[in-house]
Amino acid sequence: QARCLPWDGGCVDEMVPRTVIAAALHVLGARHSLGQVATTLGPQLFGPKNVLTKYSDRNCTQRIDGQGSTQSWTNVVGAESCYEVTQGMWCTYRCIFKLACEYDTGSGVVIREMNSQSCAEPARNVKPLGGDWYWSTADTLFTGGCIADGFGSYMSFASPLAAGQYPDCSSFGEVEPGAPGGAQDYVASYILQFYQDLDCREVYNVSDFGERPTSRFEFKLFRGAQHCYDMVDVTPRGSTSARDIGFDMLNFRFVCGNTDGIGNGIMIETYDGPKCTGRATAAQSWADVFYPMNYPDASGLLQGRQCVRWGAFQAQFNATFAKEHLPDCVDYACTKGACSGGRVRNVSDTTGTIYKAEIRSSGADPANPRGATSSAPPRPRVGAACSALLVMAALVLPAS
Repeated sequence: QARCLPWDGGCVDEMVPRTVIAAALHVLGARHSLGQVATTLGPQLFGPKNVLTKYSDRNCTQRIDGQGSTQSWTNVVGAESCYEVTQGMWCTYRCIFKLACEYDTGSGVVIREMNSQSCAEPARNVKPLGGDWYWSTADTLFTGGCIADGFGSYMSFASPLAAGQYPDCSSFGEVEPGAPGGAQDYVASYILQFYQDLDCREVYNVSDFGERPTSRFEFKLFRGAQHCYDMVDVTPRGSTSARDIGFDMLNFRFVCGNTDGIGNGIMIETYDGPKCTGRATAAQSWADVFYPMNYPDASGLLQGRQCVRWGAFQAQFNATFAKEHLPDCVDYACTKGACSGGRVRNVSDTTGTIYKAEIRSSGADPANPRGATSSAPPRPRVGAACSALLVMAALVLPAS
């Protein structure tokens, strides 16, 4: 029977090599001499461990035994949503997984297989976590619920994953039928309003004899479909005879491109299926679908709440588009020459713009073009005064 050797208030098995014990005691003694409490013999690379277990019933009460029935998920300290995972589901041996969000992946969650325990990019491999799941399925798994594994079994974590250690991919994943909003659920909405003045203060209202039959559109971003929108006519028409005769544009996606070389880089691709599915049409330029705008104007409209010209009117969105709700198309935009929507000017160039700074007056009375001030009498002209003096001198002085 192995004997227990005393060590720092406890004991260790005598079978442990004495060189290891001596080294550990040396480190421990050094820490005690510095007044430190010994907590570990090495850096803490891993945090709490969770276990993913397979079950035979939908309530996850009857465990399945055997190889591959359990899998350890150990949180990597200092790396968000990163785990060391043992052999089993999604891992053939020992893996470092980082959970992240991505569109068009079913649940919206992907497993990024990393090269080291630091979870530093780039990833070695990327694969969906449940390509046929809804986001609600992944969320149930992360929060400790029981879900089907797709192979006739069920699985569940021993406890919910820690808060902040799994991503919220609710706007990336598919919506479960019957969930709020159903398959047509939207994650964001932006209102485009038309105005009659240059500063976007006087709202344009549709009338029987107005130039535009529309004054307001709602851009609704689909949940789980990247940069895919419905543009719905929400013009208030009241009792006018003008009616909505089909100004909606549904199932279109913002994409990057510049087929003619003069576009702003943002193009529109429409689909014949819901949520940008099915057959896609050839991408059209921003100018062909909406109105010619160069990149600074289009970007200002979408991401800067800028008031921009749109035909005979001005237009402005009610809110700035979130960065992830639009593609970054600056590298595709025309920046020199005769770009669609006008030349791209230097930021300091104010040619052709309205001067809005204060204009100071000289103080003169505008009703009196000859006066310097409103109270000063008009001064005689210098030439007339000199002529009068010369005449008087000629009359007074005797001729020589």
